[in-house]
Amino acid sequence: MERRDVIKLGAGASLTLGLPARALAADTRPVDLWVADSRYPFAGAPMAPALRAFSIDGDVTDLWRDLVDPLWRQPGTGLAGLTGRDALFVLEQLAWSRGRRVVERASYAPETTRLPQLVRWRIAPHHPSTKAHP
Repeated sequence: MERRDVIKLGAGASLTLGLPARALAADTRPVDLWVADSRYPFAGAPMAPALRAFSIDGDVTDLWRDLVDPLWRQPGTGLAGLTGRDALFVLEQLAWSRGRRVVERASYAPETTRLPQLVRWRIAPHHPSTKAHP
């Protein structure tokens, strides 16, 4: 990692520390799973109330196979996270096949030469048949 990358990530981290409370004020519903990208040292702290957390290193294969696919076979389950844009892209594509959509997305750190842009996101049910029943 180059010095410039560290400076960019540091700037993004300082912004991140001040934004979560305001950013989540409108939507404080708990999610079933918080996903943190270990490539970013400050991404591990959940910024949303979650039942459990899972760490990835940019690759969502284990996350999908072990947790997300079984969760999304149940109605009403959603997830949120702070990951690279690349990991979110894959999860977003998989979400479409299970009746979910990215309903919230906010960029936190600029893209660097080694890491994709850091994004905070939330994926929730979209189709009525995938929403939780009261």
